[in-house]
Amino acid sequence: MAVFDRLLTRSPFAHVVSAALDEARARGDRRMGTEHLLLGLLGDPRSAPARALGVDLPAARAALDELELSALRAIGVDPALVHGLAGLPRRHPPLTVATLTSGARSVVRLAVDATTARTRDTAPRHLLLALLDRGRPDPVAALVDHLGIDRDAVRARLAA
Repeated sequence: MAVFDRLLTRSPFAHVVSAALDEARARGDRRMGTEHLLLGLLGDPRSAPARALGVDLPAARAALDELELSALRAIGVDPALVHGLAGLPRRHPPLTVATLTSGARSVVRLAVDATTARTRDTAPRHLLLALLDRGRPDPVAALVDHLGIDRDAVRARLAA
């Protein structure tokens, strides 16, 4: 196991990464990206990051679905045809922490670097702050925009 993978599995937000991997698997995605990390943060609605976002997990999942359908239409693919294949098994290799996109790895590294022994309980906040700093074309930036999340308001709620 690589040093990054060991660090990640021992991190105070390992549960968020685990939830994000579950979200990516459920969507049939080959890799776990920043958008999955946001869904993973929303997996615990009682957490400070989830409350600060003001969005629930089903709404975020639906918004991500809308973005994916819109992207398919933009390249001339009929989403109805794609959804007709949804029942077929996908043959992707199992997702692990090694299958993070470069953007997701970058966000996690920033959050790990911002987390100290004194701030381990706020590690998911650092992860959310790193996600909010991502700009387009990062998928999480598109998802945050589509959900109408005010980044500055979320930062203020996290700081309070």
